[in-house]
Amino acid sequence: MHIAFHPRATAIGIGLVQMLVALGISAILASLALPGIQALLDRTRADGVRLQLMSAFASARSTALSRRHAVTVCASQDGQQCGDDWSAGWLIYRDHDDLAQPADPAEVLHYHAGTRAGAVRASATSGRPRLRYGPNGRSFGRNLTITLCVRGERHGEVVVNNSGRARSRTYRDHQPCP
Repeated sequence: MHIAFHPRATAIGIGLVQMLVALGISAILASLALPGIQALLDRTRADGVRLQLMSAFASARSTALSRRHAVTVCASQDGQQCGDDWSAGWLIYRDHDDLAQPADPAEVLHYHAGTRAGAVRASATSGRPRLRYGPNGRSFGRNLTITLCVRGERHGEVVVNNSGRARSRTYRDHQPCP
């Protein structure tokens, strides 16, 4: 028995030209949405840094209280030396002698690598590059304010007062970073 095959006059399915047109339209729409998505990702990263700093400050204060010795938190890119860019990371170390740097690598209690997003920056108030908690959990000196900037605009801040308590807030208005 011989079965004859008869192609239909109209084929069902998507043709190559239709698929290329749909792909081209999708690419155009994606390129239009990308800047908005990138800005959203940068703001989300800045919020993550803000919340992680709050957690690091609470952990350092708790460590100072429970171990009954001074603990310092400072910005650090490598986890060994203090720096000035809080978005690059920070470290927590035992600070018996009020030193600007950890005296020994064994004194470092924790290192947190920061965000690698170039659009997110975090910097402390001038004259206060680090935060030192005493054995009683109090912060020495004046208030520390870390300002978070996204693409040159102020996004939020973390403030630690003299009692050692940290608070944070975000800004919705578009102001230039200090």
